[in-house]
Amino acid sequence: MISLSRLMEPTHTHPTDAHQAATVPLASVLAATCVLAAACAPAPVEDQSQPGMLAVTNATIIDGKGGEPVPDGVVVVEGDRIIAVGTAAEVTVPDGATIIDAAGGSVMPGLADMHVHMVGGWDGVSTDMLGYRRYLNSLLYAGVTTVLDVGNVLPFIQQIQAETEAARLAGPRVYMAGPLVDGPVPIWPPITYFTFEASAMRRHATQLAAAGVDALKGYAGLDAEMVDSLVQAGADFGLPVIVDLGSRGDYPAAVEAGVLARAHAPSGPLSDDEIAAMVEHGTASITTLAVLESFARRRLRDLAFLDHPLIAATTPPRFLDALREHATRTLSDEETAFAATIEERLAAAMANVKRLSDAGVLLVAGTDAPYPGVFQGEGIHRELELLVEAGLTPLQAISAATHHAARLMDADGEWGAISPGLAADLLVVRGNPAANIGATRDILVVIQRGVVLDRSRLVFSALDDPGFRTVGSVAAN
Repeated sequence: MISLSRLMEPTHTHPTDAHQAATVPLASVLAATCVLAAACAPAPVEDQSQPGMLAVTNATIIDGKGGEPVPDGVVVVEGDRIIAVGTAAEVTVPDGATIIDAAGGSVMPGLADMHVHMVGGWDGVSTDMLGYRRYLNSLLYAGVTTVLDVGNVLPFIQQIQAETEAARLAGPRVYMAGPLVDGPVPIWPPITYFTFEASAMRRHATQLAAAGVDALKGYAGLDAEMVDSLVQAGADFGLPVIVDLGSRGDYPAAVEAGVLARAHAPSGPLSDDEIAAMVEHGTASITTLAVLESFARRRLRDLAFLDHPLIAATTPPRFLDALREHATRTLSDEETAFAATIEERLAAAMANVKRLSDAGVLLVAGTDAPYPGVFQGEGIHRELELLVEAGLTPLQAISAATHHAARLMDADGEWGAISPGLAADLLVVRGNPAANIGATRDILVVIQRGVVLDRSRLVFSALDDPGFRTVGSVAAN
C-alpha cells in the first residue's frame, strides 16, 4: 500500500466453486459464464466437483516462460496436474477426458498478482473484510489463480490462506507477508509491526515465522541497519524480505543486504550502477504501474472501462458509484498539481521497467490493489497492458504475471507455466495475447487445480450480497 503524503514528497522513488463440466464444448462454458442470477453465490464445498481428466484442444499455447506460442496445441490435465503439452500431432487426448475446445483461442497459465492487500474496499484505505468472498470471487473470475498479499491483519490473512489452501473457501493460491515491519511511526498502523531499533527484528521475524508467513515486508520507516537486521533474521527462518522504503530509503544498501525484491518499480532516478547491483544480487522488482496510474488519475479520465465484465460483473454497484463520484469531483489546484507530478513518475517508472527488463532483472507483475481504478482481478490485466505500453513484449508481460511470479516465491517447480508436472492452473481466452495483450481479458474458461470453474457462480449478486459497507482506514494519515 502507498501513502498519499509519501507520494507528494519531491524525492519519492515510488508509490507506494468450481464445477467441472461433464462435457465442455466451448459454447456451453460461455453460456454458463454469462448467467447473472441469485445462483451466483459460491457453491458449498460439498457440491464442488473433483479434478479428473481433461484436455484443452485447438488452442495456441502460451507457456508463460516466454517461449514461442505453439499453434494447434493440446494441454492434457489429470487430477490437479498438467501431464502432456504439445501440438495436436504430438499429443494424444486420453479416452474419456473432458474436452475443452478453445476454438482457435489461446491457453496460458493462470495469472498471478504479486502485490495485493486483501482488506476489501476500493480506495486503498477503507476496509471491507467481511466481504472477503466477493473479492476472492473477483480474482478467480478474472483468471487470477495466485496472489501475494504484502500487508494485512495477520490472523485475517492467515485464515484466508488456510481455508483457500484446504479448498473450504474458493479463492486463489495465497502467499502472505502478514503485517508490514515498519519504524517507530507506522504509516499503516492496523497492519503493521513497528519497532524503534534493529535488535527487535529477530523478535518480529520469529513471530511471523511461527505464523507461517511466506515473506517479510520491510517498510518506509526502516533505516539501513534495520533492513540489514531484518534480512539476517529472515534468512535464519528461510524468509525472504521485500521492501518498500519510501522516498528516503536506502535502496542500494537494501540490495547489498540481500532483499528479495523492491515492492514497486522505481519511479525516480535509477542509475546504471543500481541496476547492475540488482542483477548481481538477484534483486527482483514488482511492477505496480497500475497504482501510479491511479494516483495520476490517468485511468479515471474515461470511465468506460468500468463497464468491462471483469469489473461490472464482480463489483458492488455502491463501490462503482463511489468511484464515479471520486473520479468526477472537482479537484483543487493542489490535487491537480499532485496528479500531474505522479503522471511524470508513472512515465519514469515505465522507462525504468524497460531498463530493468533489458538488464535481466526479474520483473514480477503486481498491482497494489485495491485503489481507485485498480480492482482485485481486473487490475492485473491492466498491469499487463501498462507493461506492454512501457515497452515489454506481450510475452514478456505475461511471463511477469506467471513464471516470474513463481520464481519470486521459489515455486517455479510447482506452478506458473504450462509444463508437465506443474499445477493445472490455466486460462483459456478467445484471442491471442501474444499478439494483443488485451486478449487476456476475453476469458472463456478458468481452470484451477484441474477443475473448470463455473464462473457464473463468481458473479456478484445483489440478491445474495449482505450489503456490507466499507469502514475505517488502515492509514495513519
